[in-house]
Amino acid sequence: MRQAKSKCKRDKIPLRKNIKMKILTRIVVLTILDFLIIWFWVKQMDPDPSVSIGILLLVPLVIVINLVIALILFFTKRQFAKLFLINSIISAFLMHFLFSEGINRHQRDRLESWEFKMQDTTYNIIHWKLENSFSISESMNPGSSTVFLDGTFVEKDKEYHLTTDSTNFTIKNEFLFGFRNDSIKLTKLER
Repeated sequence: MRQAKSKCKRDKIPLRKNIKMKILTRIVVLTILDFLIIWFWVKQMDPDPSVSIGILLLVPLVIVINLVIALILFFTKRQFAKLFLINSIISAFLMHFLFSEGINRHQRDRLESWEFKMQDTTYNIIHWKLENSFSISESMNPGSSTVFLDGTFVEKDKEYHLTTDSTNFTIKNEFLFGFRNDSIKLTKLER
C-alpha cells in the first residue's frame, strides 16, 4: 500500500512539470505572436512624435482586449483564460516598447542632428533627410531656440556640404568647418 502511494506521488511530479512547461510554451508563443502583430501594425502606421500621446490609449486598449478574450475563454476553455490574463500585462509592455521604438525609427529615417556650444550659446544643426536640407538654430536658454539659417544639404565622399546663398559649411569626421572660420567639434545626437 505504501509503495502504491509513493509511486503515485512520483508520477504526479513529472505531470506538474509537464503542465508548467505547456503553460510556459503557450505564453512564449503568444508573446511572439503579440510581438509580430504589434510590430507589423506599428511599422505600417509609422508613428511620428505628434501621435505619441496615443500610447495612453493603446496600452489600456491592449489590456482590455486581452481581458475580454480571457473572460470569453473563462466560460468556454478555462485553461486558456489564465494565459490571456498574463498576456494582458506582457502585451501592454510590448505595445509601449514597440510604439516608442516606432517613433524613434520614424525620426531616425527623417532627420539627424548635431550640437555644439560656443561661449554661452548652444547651436543645433538638423539634417532633414527627405528634403535634403538643413537648418541651424541657436539657443541661449534651455527650451527656447531660434532658427537662423536654412539651406541645402549634400552628402559627397563621406562629407556633408551645407550651402546657402551666401555660406558654405562642411561636416567631416564630426567636425564643422567654415562656421565663423573655426573647426568645431560636433556632438551627434542619437535617438
